[in-house]
Amino acid sequence: MSGSAMTREITFGAGPDLKRIYATALVTGRPTSGPLPDVRAVRSGIRVDLGNLVDYARMCGFTVGAALPLTYPHMLAFPLQMALMSERDFPLGLTGAVHLENVITATRPIAVQETLDLTVWAENLRPHRRGQQADLVSEASVDGQIVWRGVSTYLSKGREHPDAAPSEPPSLEPLQDVATGPMWRLGEDIGRRYARVSGDWNPIHLHALTARPLGFPTAIAHGMYSYARVVAALGPTLPDSGVTSRVWFRKPLRLPSTVRLRSAIEPHHILSLLASARGDIEHAVVEHTW
Repeated sequence: MSGSAMTREITFGAGPDLKRIYATALVTGRPTSGPLPDVRAVRSGIRVDLGNLVDYARMCGFTVGAALPLTYPHMLAFPLQMALMSERDFPLGLTGAVHLENVITATRPIAVQETLDLTVWAENLRPHRRGQQADLVSEASVDGQIVWRGVSTYLSKGREHPDAAPSEPPSLEPLQDVATGPMWRLGEDIGRRYARVSGDWNPIHLHALTARPLGFPTAIAHGMYSYARVVAALGPTLPDSGVTSRVWFRKPLRLPSTVRLRSAIEPHHILSLLASARGDIEHAVVEHTW
């Protein structure tokens, strides 16, 4: 452990064990209070596991190529995010935390064989109408140059703030004339399958029996799995670099479910909606700009 007198730095030689983090959080749940700690989680010298990359690509629908999928670095950074949120002085409760939004900015493609350094920290603690929210910022660097940045917004439910300004997705009006798109059947086991690839063993995603005590009648799909499926489906319509990808997670995607993706494609802009097959439940709104 190292760092300046002000910023504490936690260094990881390997990805933190998410099973242990979740198990500990379930046992030691605590109230939410206080400011965000000035601490950074750092993991250096990361070489991508090619077998895991292939499994992830197949799971989410990406084509395995020379560059990493846009969402893949998040999977590497996510255990560091959870390690920070499990720290004793972190003000948001990890158990039951809700992933609200995610913004990814890719400066350039990341070659599969490149060595990555990751730094993760929390910022912008602020009220939410259903509790408190904060941003977990993840930066991936190659040879000291930042090549990828992700901002994940998490909600910890608690004292309500009805006057808190909401973060709303863009208008879906461009999708009014888009009637069709790919349809996917997501089985009851999709959360367990994605957990084996991602390491994210949050009990809300695994089985109805483990999701019910946390307030969900069934297991729900990982938000980053749904998001990755959208990004993968857009495929070659997205540029190789200079793209900003943003997702607003709306209603939980209960398993099993059938969903449809619709996208409105314009120059330098794609707006997508992942919704139930009947269109009555919005699961995710995704916007790409470049």
